[in-house]
Formats: sequence, C-alpha cells, structure tokens
Amino acid sequence: MSRFRISLLALVLGLVVATPALGQRTRTIVGISAGATTSDIEGGFINTSSQWGFIGGIFGMFRTSRNSLVGLEANYVQKGGRDLADLAYIDVPFLIGAVIPTDNDDLNFNFYTGIGIGFKVSCSENSSSPLSDACDRAKGTEWTWPVGLAFAFRSAGGKYFGLDGRYSLGISDVFDGSASRNRSWQFKALFGIPVG
Repeated sequence: MSRFRISLLALVLGLVVATPALGQRTRTIVGISAGATTSDIEGGFINTSSQWGFIGGIFGMFRTSRNSLVGLEANYVQKGGRDLADLAYIDVPFLIGAVIPTDNDDLNFNFYTGIGIGFKVSCSENSSSPLSDACDRAKGTEWTWPVGLAFAFRSAGGKYFGLDGRYSLGISDVFDGSASRNRSWQFKALFGIPVG
C-alpha cells in the first residue's frame, strides 16, 4: 500500500508542477453520468463469475492546466459476483489525470487514476452462495483504485459530452476474513456544463 501512495503522490506532483498553463480554457465542469458495470469478486476461497449492473451519478472536473485535470465523483455502483451476492455502493473517487487535447481543445482524451472510497448501501445474497451469511459479513466501506480513459467533446457553448471506461480494483476486502476483492469494469456516458 505504501508504494501505491508514493506513486499517487508522484503523479499528482508531476501533473501540477510539470504541465503548461491552460490559459483561457481553464474550466470547471459539473455534470451527470450513467452506464453499465460488469463485476466479479475474487480472492481467498472466492472466485465468482461476472455479472452486469448499473452505475450513475454526478461529477466535477477541473482542468489544472492544458494537460492535466483533477476530478471528484459520487456514483451509485452495483457490484458483486454471480451466485454469491449483489452489492451496491455509493462510490466517491478522487481522480487525477493527463489530458491529450487537440489544437482547439474541443476534443481530448483523458487518462486518469486515483483512489476511491465506497459506502455499502445494499446487499442481497444468492440462495446458493458458498459464503454463509455473506451480507452480514460484507464490510460497510470499500477502498478502490480506479484506472481509466475518457474521450470528451466540448461544444462551442462549453457543454461537455464524453464516454468513459475504467477498471476499478478493490484494494480492501469485501467480506470480513475473506481476502476477497471487488473487480469492476465501468462504462459511462457523461454530460456536463461549465461552471465559473
């Protein structure tokens, strides 16, 4: 875990210090997102098949320079594994990333990573679950490591349209004493407006 923290700190400092100023295009974007997830649970004695779920929420993004950004989200995310348990979280990831813009900055690609914390809001067990009392043993919080890529278009009026795909790896156990982690692919459409 300490190597992860050091790497994250180095990335933040590199993006803040080593990138040129954005100038007039500095913008804060706030918006909504919705899409689908496919997730499983793996680790210890647990190895489930994937299942589909929903993701949706709100986001805020700030371009710190022409080539960097920071973001904060709050998402409702369905996770879990087939034939074990369906879990839902309010996931709050803090993201930092690199931006590859076009000349006019209307189109860009955003590569990002960060750290997130999820708060469990529901759990339902499958009747054939190999883990007895899975929902009773499910932890109330979950730490995650998101890594993703977004493609974004900004209209002349500043409206933000995007497609986002990320892999979210659990870095804390899902269930007490299980050494198992949520693993989730998340695909979202984004719509935002400039603020300020």
